[in-house]
Amino acid sequence: MTEKLTESLTECGARVLTDVELRVAELAAQGTPVAVIAEVLGVSANTAASHLAAVYVKLRNA
Repeated sequence: MTEKLTESLTECGARVLTDVELRVAELAAQGTPVAVIAEVLGVSANTAASHLAAVYVKLRNA
């Protein structure tokens, strides 16, 4: 993850994100489609989408 993105996420409350959620956030921020995120993580597209949804909820509530 880029240092600037890590700092931005931390300022937004990313400290509450799991390591997997941080990776998903990084990939999503780069414009990576959920299907590709799933491949990178070795999970189903539904699981990747669930991780991404958790990221949005946590950052919205941070």
